Amino acid sequence: MPVPLHRRLAALLRPAADDAPIVAAARGLTIVDVVRRFWPRLRPLRGWLVVGAVLLAVVPAISVVEIVLFGHLVDVVLVPADLGPLAWIALAYLGLNLLSGLASGADDYLSTWISQRFLVGLRRDTFAHVLAQPAAAHDRRRLGDTLTRLTSDIAAVESFMVGQLSAAVSAVLRLACYLAALCWLAFNLTLAALVVVPAFWWVATRFARLTRDVSRERRRRGGSLTAVTEENLANAALVQTYGREDEAVAAYHRHNRAIADAELAGSRVRSLFLPMVDLLELAGVLLVVLLGVWALSNGDLTLGGLLAFLTLLLQCYRPVRELADLVPALFSATAGVERVCELLDEPVAADRPGATPLPTTAAPAAVALRAVAVTYPGATAPALDGLDLDVAPGERVALVGPSGSGKSTVARLLTRQLDADAGRVLLDGHDVADHTRASVRAAVTVVHQEQLLLDTTVREAIALGRPDATDAEVEAAARAADVHDVVVRLPDGYATRVGQRGRTLSGGQRQRLAVARALLTDARVLVLDEPTTGLDEAATHRLLDAVLAGPRDRTVVVLTHDPAVMARADRVVDLTAAAPVRQPVPA
Repeated sequence: MPVPLHRRLAALLRPAADDAPIVAAARGLTIVDVVRRFWPRLRPLRGWLVVGAVLLAVVPAISVVEIVLFGHLVDVVLVPADLGPLAWIALAYLGLNLLSGLASGADDYLSTWISQRFLVGLRRDTFAHVLAQPAAAHDRRRLGDTLTRLTSDIAAVESFMVGQLSAAVSAVLRLACYLAALCWLAFNLTLAALVVVPAFWWVATRFARLTRDVSRERRRRGGSLTAVTEENLANAALVQTYGREDEAVAAYHRHNRAIADAELAGSRVRSLFLPMVDLLELAGVLLVVLLGVWALSNGDLTLGGLLAFLTLLLQCYRPVRELADLVPALFSATAGVERVCELLDEPVAADRPGATPLPTTAAPAAVALRAVAVTYPGATAPALDGLDLDVAPGERVALVGPSGSGKSTVARLLTRQLDADAGRVLLDGHDVADHTRASVRAAVTVVHQEQLLLDTTVREAIALGRPDATDAEVEAAARAADVHDVVVRLPDGYATRVGQRGRTLSGGQRQRLAVARALLTDARVLVLDEPTTGLDEAATHRLLDAVLAGPRDRTVVVLTHDPAVMARADRVVDLTAAAPVRQPVPA
């Protein structure tokens, strides 16, 4: 016995073991759910939507008049061979054609303007929402898949809310105009022509679920392909160093083949759906022709009236077919909408209600952690468990301990990239959880172990935290971080672009540039995560002179394994002795 189509497609769409979804799909969104979710974004444009609906109604109304006028042309000009009425009919056609062109052009421009207003706002807000999510959310999500959601999947939301729904309104308005004209010309023939409409709808809804499943899988696999591409190209040097080019190409090819399989599955659905629609349309036309010839022989209908009716009928089936096609198209768009909703449903790191800015002062801040406990999502043991720590204003403290002892977690706590599950993090006695993240991050700056640089000029990279800094201030920070001499040797000095992630610079140069950026912010607390990584002995001592031996105008916390740093610190705190730590920080 042959296997049903839906079972064959289900087997095709079942992901392989190494191709599991990056994020579990948000299943079960209905068309009503999507409209309810995103309609508030269109509500401010509802006046223009009404204008667009009017323009959508004008065009089919003009088309109906032109078709009826054609029937009149047949009856009063062609059949009697009388050219007398031809002049005014031609003028009427010219006027209608000009009016239709103006209405179509205005509708096209207005619909494009509405869709772009919606799309630009949604992209901005979704990007801002993702950027505001806590570090743990970014740690567990693949960047390439997120990029796909922020681009093509957001475009699917616009297609659903503006493109597809506008097409549905247009089809309904055209169908209403054509049906009114058909009923006026021949009511009995109209009833006969509508016999096939329920069959249209049944076929459309029958294939809608299959189309939705295929589209969801195609978009998921597209996100996986982008993730694989981004990861391998971003780490091209690593791939080449260990000779993994063949494996990278194989993974890329595997995901491409998966997308091709999903596309073929969609093609199989369409290859069954479209011929069935064509067959139903043909059956309706043949039925009307049969009954129309009977009416023509009985004198109930003129030749012009019959030709006008058939022309209108063909025009009428077009919006019916479009509505039938829109059902699977809308379900197809929901696949992308679901992926965007997953991003928007991810909670952001929001300030508590009533949170206030930290008091502003230029004095170095005291840092204290009181019985702090942190467990990362999905971890089986805490990263920090009851940690107590005190750092006096202006003190230089080195936090040491093996990898996974919680050093980077302390940095995240001080900048509120995450909040403690228990305990308190204090700056000058103020619990940072009670204050805005922006004010906490203005008071505490971090130089990460991974040198994070945007693709900007050297000057802009150093002035990231203080865009209004003068050239002299930027240069002073570069000198303090021992990177000025490196910068002046670059092709364009401080105007040289550092490249994506600073790849035109060496690791040590990127590290010193990041230190210069932190020094320029003039924060009250400076956290350095392994600041001497990639530096030779001489550069290490110059950097430590700048951040540890200078004026006590800031509190400095250094996360390190380097004995040279420990020797220059006022105090060394071993986190393994301060609190039992077991769980490593997620990569």
